[in-house]
Amino acid sequence: MTAEIRLLGEVDALVDGRSVDLGPPMQRCMLAALAVEADRVVPVDRLVARVWGAEAPPSARATLHSYISRLRGALSGAAGVSIVRRSGGYVLVTAAAQPVVDLHRFRALIARAREDDVQAVRWLTEALGWWRGDALTGLNGRWAETERDQLGQERLAAQHDLVDARLRSGHGEELLAELSPRAGEHPSDERVAGQYMLALYQAGRAAEALRHYQQVRTWLIEELGADPGAELQELHQQILAANLPRAAAPATDPGESPAVVAPRNCLPRDLPDFTGRDSELARLAASADDRATVYTVDGMGGVGKTAFAVHAGHLLADRFPDGALFVDLQGHSEGKLPLTADEALDVLLGQLAITVTGDAKAQWRAKTAALRLLVIFDNAVDESQVAPLLPAGPSLVIVTSRARLPNLAGARPLSLVVLPEEEATAFFARQVGADRVAAEPEAVAHIVRICAGLPLALRLSGARLAHRTAWPVAHLSAQLASARGRLPQLFADREVALAFRMSHEHLPAADQQVFYALARHPGADADAAVIAAMTDLPLGRADDALQRLVDVHLAEEPVPGRYRQHDLLRQYARGLSDDPQMTEKMLDHYLTAITEATARQEGSGPEAEAARAWLIAERGNLLAATRCAAAEGYSNNAWRLAISFWHLLGRNVADDPIEMLEQGLAAAKETGAGDAGLVSTLLALAHWSAGHTSRAYDLLTASAKEQKNTESHAHTLALLGLMNLQRGAHAQAAHHAQTAFDELTELERLSPLGIDAQVITFWTRGVVRGLNGEHEAALSYLRTAYTDCETLGQVSPNDHVLTALARCLIALGATDEALGHLHQARDLRHRIGDKEGEAETLILIGTAHRSSGHSQDALGPLRAAVPMLDDDARLQAHARIELGRTLAALGSRAEAIEQYELALGSAVQGDHLHEQAQAHHELAQMLGEDDPDTARKHQRAAAEISTLLDLRHPESLPHLRPAGW
Repeated sequence: MTAEIRLLGEVDALVDGRSVDLGPPMQRCMLAALAVEADRVVPVDRLVARVWGAEAPPSARATLHSYISRLRGALSGAAGVSIVRRSGGYVLVTAAAQPVVDLHRFRALIARAREDDVQAVRWLTEALGWWRGDALTGLNGRWAETERDQLGQERLAAQHDLVDARLRSGHGEELLAELSPRAGEHPSDERVAGQYMLALYQAGRAAEALRHYQQVRTWLIEELGADPGAELQELHQQILAANLPRAAAPATDPGESPAVVAPRNCLPRDLPDFTGRDSELARLAASADDRATVYTVDGMGGVGKTAFAVHAGHLLADRFPDGALFVDLQGHSEGKLPLTADEALDVLLGQLAITVTGDAKAQWRAKTAALRLLVIFDNAVDESQVAPLLPAGPSLVIVTSRARLPNLAGARPLSLVVLPEEEATAFFARQVGADRVAAEPEAVAHIVRICAGLPLALRLSGARLAHRTAWPVAHLSAQLASARGRLPQLFADREVALAFRMSHEHLPAADQQVFYALARHPGADADAAVIAAMTDLPLGRADDALQRLVDVHLAEEPVPGRYRQHDLLRQYARGLSDDPQMTEKMLDHYLTAITEATARQEGSGPEAEAARAWLIAERGNLLAATRCAAAEGYSNNAWRLAISFWHLLGRNVADDPIEMLEQGLAAAKETGAGDAGLVSTLLALAHWSAGHTSRAYDLLTASAKEQKNTESHAHTLALLGLMNLQRGAHAQAAHHAQTAFDELTELERLSPLGIDAQVITFWTRGVVRGLNGEHEAALSYLRTAYTDCETLGQVSPNDHVLTALARCLIALGATDEALGHLHQARDLRHRIGDKEGEAETLILIGTAHRSSGHSQDALGPLRAAVPMLDDDARLQAHARIELGRTLAALGSRAEAIEQYELALGSAVQGDHLHEQAQAHHELAQMLGEDDPDTARKHQRAAAEISTLLDLRHPESLPHLRPAGW
């Protein structure tokens, strides 16, 4: 078994081409520390320093031996590599003919390039092909960072050497796209400047080369106070005098043999503006020396598969001495039939100048058995078309197809996706000119977004602009925007639509319906269930169809089970089908699915977890569905979707539910058929939870003025009571709660919404009485609220009721019962991710311990609560007050005062009057004997605030998570 250790990217090892488990990062660092010095002894002290750094623990040496043992196991059985103990250290022994470590292969190729000027481009290209990213990716520590920087410099030097070698061969025009951004990024690098100037000159752009020299000279003088060096000045003079050949041939010694005739290259012309795909090209380059390698390159129509394959072919052609061949198999060509095997073989043998005599397949196999070829089969239909054409010898084959080809034996898949925004912009700039792009960046960004990273669309748009030099970029941007939704009008000759049509027409009828449904779905992605509902297909058949669409790149599956389409592909599909029933079926599906999921999520176990995960995953889609319903006249569905989704607001409130509810409210008011009051209340909850308290209060107040004596109205009044409680208006809070309760008692039967409102009324009245010191009365209200919570069966507001109960029980001395409720509430809040609520329970647990005389037990929970409350000044002030009380009980007077002062600062900063009153009161008590004047000031401040708040006892308000109701 052969081994390969790779450091030029993520550190890993391959045995017979398969990755092996190298263990944790420090163990991989151990292998890297040995591999950089393969076949040389690395002392143990040096290994320890590389892996653990200067502050290595005493156990480092013992762990080192353990790492070595595990690495030996991982590499066991691999021929030509082993880790051997030598005097004072270890050595990675590599007995193979070629270097086992990619770093040493890279360096060997660089050395060969410097000795062989004729083949320098070949060796340097091959050397750089070993890089897969930054060296030693995944390793941390000073040694790894230093080594990574050093290797990065080696890579950069090789890139510069490759540019020089290609310039010596006159390839300046091809290098412009690479050198232009590099020259801008490194204005002080005279080597880069010289390379860019020479490339411009070779491309026939001498004036630009001279202009760039002046820019560099100006920058150097202004920034460094120096002229360019002698070499750059001489190049400048040569360009001025036109004293340079356009393509300088590499020098040869007089005694050298005549150059070998270049191998047959039948590839189409490479595109000079090819951009990006670096990682994919690197994969091909890394495999170029392997025996009999086949890559299948798949992707949607217009993504640039042919351009990629041809570009890769030109880059690698020098490494295939017997030639580079190309056949268009016409799998998706307008007006053409796919080539048969015999037709393709005629083309292949013709390119090798072989006349077909008899069995073409036998001739092809016999001829290619001893040849090392690069063969590109473009535009394949499927595996059966390609399989008979594979060469018999050690060749590299690249097959492009719109469909994935999983059944082509031994093939390595390589899928092309659309270009990321940065590469798409660079590609566009190479066609229209960097100056025009720099002058109108917003218009360029808009065009790139419309083309959605699809190279064919970008190329057609860029070509239109490049040939109309009088057009501002914004003019084309406006044209494309006005034509959006009419795909054939977007681009010249309708090439993009044609590329899609050739894939779409091969679909069976059911798959076409799924294709249309996915396009009509308004969200960012969709699961198989909603597509099944939109097409009236069984779930399994819909999922199978979606998988087939993915296989032919008419859909994407970014995460398992969720599907989407490229923007231009979606426009194309929507232009083929306008079935409003699909939209109606989609909305009906979501209404049913939300109802079922919200019911299931209240339970426990895998089914409840799956329901919660579905609701979270579908948030964006439900918002999009609500928008769609409102825009397309399905107002009934719009407000029903908003109400059905309100349970989720208690877990994850953000701007999208607010937008969804606002649209739902508008729809409900428009039709007059929905409960606009309830939607308005839910919108208030969403705003309250997002911190928009004024907006929430206005919405609740307006909603309370609507029709009375309904569950919805009582619920609104109950929430108004909560909000007034938070605002410090306790009398109004109790009044709203009592009014809501009175309305509920007049109703014959309560739904879950009414029971929820009833819980809030008992809770609010209980909290107000607790704040006034009426703990027995408060306890009665809160026990009733807890009983109603059990009837309701919701996760929330159990936690609020439990913590309020605990407060009363602590005040009444029943700390054991209080602690039981608090631990239950803490577990619940931890499970739902309510960090501030969990911290509140820790504060109360500490308070309960201190109240029962166990102040030492109170310190841990209180200290744990404080750092959890960086985003909640009120609760943090409360936590520090309780911590101060506990420290005072333990005799740590100075620490207690410090905590009270910190608490007062937080409360003042957040304008939290309750906590200000408490902090002033505690400071007055602590400072009474030592600093009576200051103590009296604190006492007066506490009294004034308590009077303002109508508080008989300055106790803290509970933590409120309003959306949890």
